[in-house]
Amino acid sequence: MIRITRVQPFQSAIRAIANFISEGNFRFNEKGLSFKAVDPSQIVLVSYEAGRDFFERFDVEPSLVGVDIDELNKVVRRASASDAIELELEDSYLKVAIIGSLERIFRLPLIDVLEEEPEVPEQSYDVTIEIGARLLQEALKDASLFESSVVFRVENSKLFIEARGSQGMLRTEAKQQDLVKVRAKADVVGKYSLNFLENIVKEAEPSESIILELKSEAPMRITYNIGSAKLQFHLAHMIL
Repeated sequence: MIRITRVQPFQSAIRAIANFISEGNFRFNEKGLSFKAVDPSQIVLVSYEAGRDFFERFDVEPSLVGVDIDELNKVVRRASASDAIELELEDSYLKVAIIGSLERIFRLPLIDVLEEEPEVPEQSYDVTIEIGARLLQEALKDASLFESSVVFRVENSKLFIEARGSQGMLRTEAKQQDLVKVRAKADVVGKYSLNFLENIVKEAEPSESIILELKSEAPMRITYNIGSAKLQFHLAHMIL
């Protein structure tokens, strides 16, 4: 059985996964809880890791548990910040208990998810950007006024976010050095799905930072923490 008292970070993580994956395998082992899957369109790989210290109690045998992510998301979102969530395997069910002023017990049937757990690709990057989540979220909202894709361009260690469509064009330059830190070995340019990117970053806490790693004409790696757990996404690039 595992017990979660930091409910909101767990809810945010499950929502972030459910944005792309409808069913998948959660892995429980001595390190904690992890999840890896590729969305049906093969555009984004989602990786979630929550170490044992994320949980108030973590007492579970190593196992691989297939669940309907959409249904799990519906259940855990019913918890309030003052509640605790307990997860326990029970025969062919995942028992989810929400404990607060009321104790509510949900049982979700386990499912066979046949896809093999994807390997997280090893990739060297030319640019690493640490950017305030709120800044990135707002920049992507700006880009959505004109286009369904967005271009990230790094020139002379400066970050530009661009969008161009029939209704107009946008070029945003990151200025605040305390909120945008660029480490570049080379200039890069990459084009990505705006809808996927917005869904990737929307669960990040606005006051926290997001790490973007880029290489020209290559997938982007996006990483941020939710509480002490880590969410990481590999987003396929589009042809410029």
